[in-house]
Amino acid sequence: MKIVIAGGLGYIGSALCEVYREKTEHKIIVVDKKFIPERVAALPGHIQYVESDIADTEIMTYLLRDADVLHLLAATVEAEKSIHRERAVWENNFEIPRRLIECCPQSTRIMFPSTGNVFGGIDESAKFTDLTEEDEPKPKYPYAETKREMEKYLLKSGRDFVILRFGTNHGYAPGIRFNLVTNLFVKRALTGQSLVVHGTGENFRPTVCVRDAVSALDFLSSRADAAGEIFHIVCENFKIKDLAGRVADYCGRGTEVSFVAKEVPFSSYALSSEKIRRLGFRFEWSLEASVKEMVRIFRAIEACGYTGPRAA
Repeated sequence: MKIVIAGGLGYIGSALCEVYREKTEHKIIVVDKKFIPERVAALPGHIQYVESDIADTEIMTYLLRDADVLHLLAATVEAEKSIHRERAVWENNFEIPRRLIECCPQSTRIMFPSTGNVFGGIDESAKFTDLTEEDEPKPKYPYAETKREMEKYLLKSGRDFVILRFGTNHGYAPGIRFNLVTNLFVKRALTGQSLVVHGTGENFRPTVCVRDAVSALDFLSSRADAAGEIFHIVCENFKIKDLAGRVADYCGRGTEVSFVAKEVPFSSYALSSEKIRRLGFRFEWSLEASVKEMVRIFRAIEACGYTGPRAA
């Protein structure tokens, strides 16, 4: 198959490249506007890197010729902060992806990572746990609003697509992000800081290891029974206070959890992944396994003499 990964050097993209590392039967093109030498140098021979902005429709039309699969990973992230850059978020997360989809052959399967955060404004006095793909989303802030609008665009498009609503990612990948709650907690624990929880920490969040997220992308990319469907990709749901407590336990070092009086920007919501599980997909990475792997990797770096910057 010919597979194009738009945004392939980011957190999810770099993890997806690891999935395809041994699948030499595929022709894979990674497109990213950022040139990150160490990641490009680590790509195996059957994965080609192209430095380009996905907004360049001429280049993307050429690269997407005869493409069997497009993983549409490029996006502006950070849900809460998106309210401060609304115009850019709508351009990067809706207008540009929509134009990119129009560059695709009709036969290309479009893999679109959405977000569980489309439920971020849900009414907690009604149902907010065990939310399925049939429950009505209520996005809050531009990040989730643009993801939901792209979902609705695809649902009406007549295209071959699969929508995956990821829980908050965690875990190690070459493009790891530390602005995600679990990864941030691990970083703070390993640099001797307390884990700060906003409010009471009673609010639920769905989570998934980045390794399972990209396995789900691969799993659904070739299944005929996944076409035109939405899937929740969530391994575990945690209250934030419990998430912090578990990370503290797994990291050790006497890590403490502290609470600050700060308004939580999103409603409490927990998602069900029974739909993808019924297809036979298995989540392999629990929170414990993911955190302990990060601890092992970062302690190995420390052993080489690098401790990194410590926050004040």
